[in-house]
Amino acid sequence: MKNFPPDTQKRLLSYIKPHRRILALGLICAAAVSGITASIAWFIRDTINSMVDGETDHLNLMCASVLLVFMVKGIFSFGQSYYLSLTANRLATQLRDDIYAHLHSLSLSFFNRRRTGAIMSILTNDVPVLQNAAMSLRDTVSAPITIIVSLTALFVVSPKLAFLSLFFIPCIATVISRISRKMRRISGSVQDKLSDVTTIVEETVAGVRIIKSFAAEDHEVSRFSKENHHTLHTMMRGVRKTAQLRPIVDFIGAFGIALILYVGGNDVAYTSKIQNQEQQQWILAHPGQKAMAREKFDKHGGMDQGQLIMFVVLLNSVAQAASGVGAIATTRAQALASAQRIFEEVLDVEAEIRDKPNAVPLPHVDGNIVFENVSFRYSPDSPDVLRNVSFEVKPGEIVALVGRSGAGKSTLVDLIPRFYDPTEGRILIDGHDVRDVITASLRRQIGIVPQETWLFAGPLRDNIAYGNRDASDEEIKSAAYAANAYFIEGMEQKFDTIVGERGIRLSGGERQRIAIARAILMNPRVLILDEATSSLDASSEALVQEALDTLMKGRTTLVIAHRLSTIINADRILAMRDGQVIEAGTHRELVAAGGYYAQLYETQLRGFD
Repeated sequence: MKNFPPDTQKRLLSYIKPHRRILALGLICAAAVSGITASIAWFIRDTINSMVDGETDHLNLMCASVLLVFMVKGIFSFGQSYYLSLTANRLATQLRDDIYAHLHSLSLSFFNRRRTGAIMSILTNDVPVLQNAAMSLRDTVSAPITIIVSLTALFVVSPKLAFLSLFFIPCIATVISRISRKMRRISGSVQDKLSDVTTIVEETVAGVRIIKSFAAEDHEVSRFSKENHHTLHTMMRGVRKTAQLRPIVDFIGAFGIALILYVGGNDVAYTSKIQNQEQQQWILAHPGQKAMAREKFDKHGGMDQGQLIMFVVLLNSVAQAASGVGAIATTRAQALASAQRIFEEVLDVEAEIRDKPNAVPLPHVDGNIVFENVSFRYSPDSPDVLRNVSFEVKPGEIVALVGRSGAGKSTLVDLIPRFYDPTEGRILIDGHDVRDVITASLRRQIGIVPQETWLFAGPLRDNIAYGNRDASDEEIKSAAYAANAYFIEGMEQKFDTIVGERGIRLSGGERQRIAIARAILMNPRVLILDEATSSLDASSEALVQEALDTLMKGRTTLVIAHRLSTIINADRILAMRDGQVIEAGTHRELVAAGGYYAQLYETQLRGFD
């Protein structure tokens, strides 16, 4: 059986607490609806007895009363639906806000270890489960009230039949308990399977170009279908258990109603028989007083037809409310399973990169960067990616990092904006340890132009101004032109052009120039270029390189280079191998030394021949 931490329910209730007044209104309305529904049995009793006794005036009054009662019930039904929906939607909105905000506070390592689809599933699958559970809170009030009111009325009408009907309640409770325990285990499995399906959808939509390039559509459809059917199988296990609940409870209730009809019906028949016999004897003894006889023997002390029907209606209400209690248990199991996923997989995850309590804002820097004996590994049980790295970059200096794939170049520059923290050693910017300053103030002074530019689906204007959202239109245009993004003038909507998801409507070179414009507008003191031209053709590379030269002027720049020809003019080159800086110097110095860098350069020259 799936066991939930004891604080899961308490924490979930804490999200409802701010909305307790609105929830209380909804539950009061739900209680009123339950009470009114239970009272319908009295109207049914009086209506039937009025018909049997021929009391047309009272019958007409009952008909009018029923209309009035249902008008009042309609008002409370509206309040129940509106206020509970408001509570549920506010709960879901708050959860989505908290999850989204917390996701952005987490370190890159969190996203490296988790699938995007699994994270998306928490927002798209788990939060709606809790939203639906909040809507079902009405059953926690309406079902008990219906049971209490109906059982009380049953004892008033016929204590003997009421005690008889109590025999079936433990049977119903046992069925609900057993099925609910099984549902707790199944609910967690269902959410895990839905997460897997969401992951596949996210991966295949993002990688649709690769899928089509390899003609792998059939493979992906088959993979999705297989996982989708596994999810269906798991969901149907839960559906079967849930579907078993109501028929079993209804059958137990029907058996009870049949028994009540048998015992009560015989009681009514016996009462009616005795009443008719005594009435006939009185009429024979008092000729001409038939109407008085009916009035005299109208009540005999036993159960009449109206009371029996009333009893059956009330007993059916108890059975339906008991089914509602079963639904409460199932919904609770599903909600706790989803809440546990939300808390354990997102909200309880602590960011590995956090500001110290006494962290201070990083003042405006000149751009001096120092690595002091820096080592780094991604996890305690993984090997070192960087080992005892030490070097200094002077303000305004352009330093290139070269080496084969896996040498640690990208990891090294990721330590500067604190995407990760060193395992050993420290990194200083203008003498400030990057771990001692407020991270946001550090990152605002660092511009990054990656190899693969990520653009958002909005207009060009917003993408360029992403790092400086207060920039004026003139500043945005100046940054674009400084980045050689003159192609914007040829577009119909110019800076209001929608670039599409991930900038799909732009070429690779155009996207890269927008990224450079974004960095220029940010005006950082430290610049990181992560193989910014490696994926471009010669024509695009020339335009982008010219824009980069503009961007690098007067800024401390670290360049990760794949094409060594692009960093020949760097002030200094650091050659890396196996997480260590093994050579440092200018291009001429390193080529003349005939070491590791010279081998890389010679290899690339032979590749161009």
